[in-house]
Amino acid sequence: MYNQEKVDDFILRAMDIAKTLNKDEALDTLIAEIETFDEKYLNECINALNYIRYEKVLDWIEHNAHKAINISSNWGHVAASSCFNWNRADKWLTKGRPLSLIALDALIFCTTIDERLNQSLWMREIQPTLTDNPKPEIVANRLQKYLQVDNVPRTRDAVKKIINNLFEVEL
Repeated sequence: MYNQEKVDDFILRAMDIAKTLNKDEALDTLIAEIETFDEKYLNECINALNYIRYEKVLDWIEHNAHKAINISSNWGHVAASSCFNWNRADKWLTKGRPLSLIALDALIFCTTIDERLNQSLWMREIQPTLTDNPKPEIVANRLQKYLQVDNVPRTRDAVKKIINNLFEVEL
């Protein structure tokens, strides 16, 4: 049986942990607790890592994304909150699924501008961007190449959103 209350309690405690411990201690503490949960909770429990806003979270994602049965946008949300950059996105696109799906979601979060109406309050508050600020043409060209490898509706939709965000095109 799925215990949403257990997950919600963990996410609330994660905010306090991120505020009271240094980034390394908070990361270690939260990861240790995530590992106590059954894998069916992973897509939700990773939200706890949003509050650290620490690049080392991206390393953890690289080593643990394969554990998720389905990759939800929560993974991209956490990546975008964790000092995501174009070099990492390009690397994840090259590695393929599941990391490429996380990269695409993170790129959507990092390229959205203005009000972010369809995003969480957290994203509206922190307004993540790619920390290495690549030229839009470089990102767009790489995404077009990625579509040659993974041309399914989810990927096509994500690429379209990212390119529209980069060039501020109305959908």
